Amino acid sequence: LKVKETNILFSKISSCLVKHTEVTQKYISELTELKKSKDYMQPDKTYFCISYFLLRLLCLPDCH
Repeated sequence: LKVKETNILFSKISSCLVKHTEVTQKYISELTELKKSKDYMQPDKTYFCISYFLLRLLCLPDCH
């Protein structure tokens, strides 16, 4: 690979990692809010939150 191609590749990888990090932080904050509100004892909300997080990870654009 040439230097320019390598830089583009690293740029795409880091962009993807940033997106994953943002989604992960959002997921953690949502779980924290659930825990604070005691709603985490309600399985439907917890499963929804986890499912949403996994769906976002799988469907992030520009990461494949």
